[in-house]
Amino acid sequence: RLAGRSCGGRRCVRMAGRALQVLYILWALAVGASVSVQLLATVVINRRSSSPTYHAVYISSLGVLLGGIILLPQSFASSAPWKRPKRCWSTLGGMCSLPAFCCIPAGAMLGIQLVLLCQLFAMLSTALVFDFRKGDIQRSDSLRLAGFGAVLVGVVTDNISAVSSGTKFSPVAIALLAATFASGVGYALQAKCNSRLALDVGATPRAILISAAVNVGASLPMGAGVYWGLEVPLTLDLQDWPLWLWCGFQSAFYTCSLAILPGKLGYTTSYLTLLVGKLISSSVLDALGVTGKVVLFDWLRALSLLLVFVGTAFFSGVASSRPLQQRCDGADGADGGDVDSEAQPPSSCTAEESEGAPLAALPCSSRTVREAGGLNIGRQPV
Repeated sequence: RLAGRSCGGRRCVRMAGRALQVLYILWALAVGASVSVQLLATVVINRRSSSPTYHAVYISSLGVLLGGIILLPQSFASSAPWKRPKRCWSTLGGMCSLPAFCCIPAGAMLGIQLVLLCQLFAMLSTALVFDFRKGDIQRSDSLRLAGFGAVLVGVVTDNISAVSSGTKFSPVAIALLAATFASGVGYALQAKCNSRLALDVGATPRAILISAAVNVGASLPMGAGVYWGLEVPLTLDLQDWPLWLWCGFQSAFYTCSLAILPGKLGYTTSYLTLLVGKLISSSVLDALGVTGKVVLFDWLRALSLLLVFVGTAFFSGVASSRPLQQRCDGADGADGGDVDSEAQPPSSCTAEESEGAPLAALPCSSRTVREAGGLNIGRQPV
């Protein structure tokens, strides 16, 4: 009888564990979907202006400012001491993401999914360059290179699908797509800066906060040029307050979720689950045409999603197979120099102190960007 009870207890524990895994997976899917919905919210808010392309500068800056304000309590609640950054370049991460405002008009013109895939490809490309430079990947690493190639083919296929749905790649659309690619590169560079900055200031939220302040400050001249030079005023509507509330909530939800999910599901599983949530939700939103641009879900788009998902899995799966502690011990590679023991907080590689580390930026495959630390406040694309 006792043996039977023990066996039944173990069975209940296993069932409870599986149920928790399902809940965590659903949670990760919701986090991924929130990224698409957040981009949709900024597109809708930006519609109020008669010049949405330039007006996006205001909306992007306000989104970053809102995300930084939300992180204020978490930044000052950390017990780690504040330290002066040892490298000036680590404080400039916010400047790397300045082209991100182009994602808003690009989403309205080309659809949400194409914007997300373009940024993903840009970030993977930057990660590949970082890894080649550091010697973490060789030409013989066929799986990762094949994964990168699959993502490239998937992005091209998605463009073909968009054209078949009536999307016209005008010179303005191509310029916005190029700027979207530049923003993806910028986010990867911002991740490199934030990972170094977090070691100096004691906590990832503090690094994100400094990055947000730099981004807002650097965007002020751009906003002034739009306002006085192009004579495009800031257009806000009180009816949009639920959308602004959602943007603030999504920023907090995204950051806090990425502090928990990697420890529950593992980094690669969490990243790929988030990616599935983004791809499914963006496909639905584009098919419904809620951004003003209808992109039908045909077999080409389905094929592109499959290629992107499989390619990303191959790209991220190789390096993430290393033990977590080994990857954490390699954090000194983030800036190309040595990191002394006092500069690195004790929990810098734990799930609790690495909000958004591998997931907000890239798969764990690149040590240089794996501790992105919320690389995209208020408008996380990928």
